[in-house]
Amino acid sequence: MRRLEAFTLATFLELQPTYVTVLIHQARYNIPISYDEYSFLEIMQEEPLLLLPVSHDRRHLLLDRLAADPIALQEMKDFEGAADSPVSSEGA
Repeated sequence: MRRLEAFTLATFLELQPTYVTVLIHQARYNIPISYDEYSFLEIMQEEPLLLLPVSHDRRHLLLDRLAADPIALQEMKDFEGAADSPVSSEGA
């Protein structure tokens, strides 16, 4: 299995047919997306706060790799649990 590259979590802002706009450390980025990613994000955009995995270089989403990486899935599960905690911080 290919090792997952470093990534950051970005706040979802806006969806367009060919790109998604996200916020990372108070800066906006337009990241190109595929039709499948668009379809998925179109459903997910109803969530009040949606965090998306973005490559470290901020050039593409990592949705497909996260779905297949057990370590990343565990980290995301831990992150979700931390978000429910009264003492949580960005990057936890």
